[in-house]
Amino acid sequence: MEIVETPVGDVTRNCKNYATDGGDRLVIGGTLEIQEGASVTGLPPASVSAATEETLGGVIAIAKTETDTVEAKIGEDHKLYVPPYTLPAAAADTLGGVLLAANQTASTATELAGLVTDFNTLLAALKAAGIMASDA
Repeated sequence: MEIVETPVGDVTRNCKNYATDGGDRLVIGGTLEIQEGASVTGLPPASVSAATEETLGGVIAIAKTETDTVEAKIGEDHKLYVPPYTLPAAAADTLGGVLLAANQTASTATELAGLVTDFNTLLAALKAAGIMASDA
């Protein structure tokens, strides 16, 4: 006659994943793998607090588009950084920054010569501000 030792622990199951409580509870003791195309229902929606100056959290942003070119990075200090931007000078073929032109008072000329003088003053102000290209 052979003596069999009494097993230790729960011997009602022989696997790591099992249903209990009449099927109301599923215990996962191994790895839970969700296959592509599968779905999980009944979970509460994920909740992430908004990021603040002192607290790490979520940020809402629109999706990147083809025209987005500035790459943003998060530093070790948890701050968001983007490279500095220098506005290029405006040119005939380049969109860029221009200065505000000096105010040009309304013309009160009553003769053609006076109107030409006022118009040339306006052209000079536009050129000085970089709104119009200088004379070649």
